[in-house]
Amino acid sequence: MSSTRHYNELDIELQDLLKLEHPPIAISFTNEPPVGVKKIDESVPSGCVFWIRAFTEQFYTSKNDHANCTIGSFTHGFLRPSQVSLDSCPDVKLMVQADYLALKDFTGVPRMESAPKFVSYAPLKSTSFEPDVVLMICNAEQSMLVTEATPFYETMGKPTCAAIPYAYNEKEVAISFGCVTNRVRTGLKSNELVVTIPMSKLEAFVANLKETAKANNEVRQEVAAMLKSR
Repeated sequence: MSSTRHYNELDIELQDLLKLEHPPIAISFTNEPPVGVKKIDESVPSGCVFWIRAFTEQFYTSKNDHANCTIGSFTHGFLRPSQVSLDSCPDVKLMVQADYLALKDFTGVPRMESAPKFVSYAPLKSTSFEPDVVLMICNAEQSMLVTEATPFYETMGKPTCAAIPYAYNEKEVAISFGCVTNRVRTGLKSNELVVTIPMSKLEAFVANLKETAKANNEVRQEVAAMLKSR
C-alpha cells in the first residue's frame, strides 16, 4: 500500500468517525524541501494561516514565511528563548502589555527543540510527504470523542500553535482551546478547538476512535429510545 493511499484511508476514517467540517492536515518538519512540493509564494500574518490553506493545497514554507508572527516563530523553533523580547517581538509585546500573557510564562510554552529549515503542509488525504503531526479543527462533541479515544492527552491554551510542537516533542495528543490571535487570523469559530496528533500515534488513535464512535452511537440510540418511551 502506498503512503498516499494509506493517508487517504486514515483521512476518510477520521472524517467519517468525527464528522469533521474541515479535513485533517499533515504537517512535516524537515531540513530539505519535500520532493515535488511547491514553495509558498505569498506573505501571511501568521503561520497558523497556513493551516487553513492546507485544507485544499499542499506546499512548504521556510523560516521567513513565519516571520510575521514572532509567537509562531518561537513555537516552531525559529526564535530561541534568549531572542524573545518586547523590543524585537511585537506579538509578544502586545500580549504582555494587554496582560494577556506574562513574558516569563511565554518562554516556557512548548516549542520545537531544534529549528527546522522547512515546514510543509497538506491535506492528509493527498499528502506526498511523510507527516510528523496531524492537525484537526474539532468542535466540542468531536473533541469529546478524541478524549475518549486516547488514553493520554494534554489540554492547552494560548498560544494555539504550541499544540504542534507539543505533539511532535511529547508524542502525545494535544487539545488546544486556542488563543484570540489565532481565532482572528484564521477565522476559527467560537465553538472550534485545535487537536494535534503525532503521526506515530495516528493509526492507534483511529483504531480506538472506531470503538469509541461505535459505543457512543449505541448509547445515543438507547438513550433516545428511552426518552421516546416515557
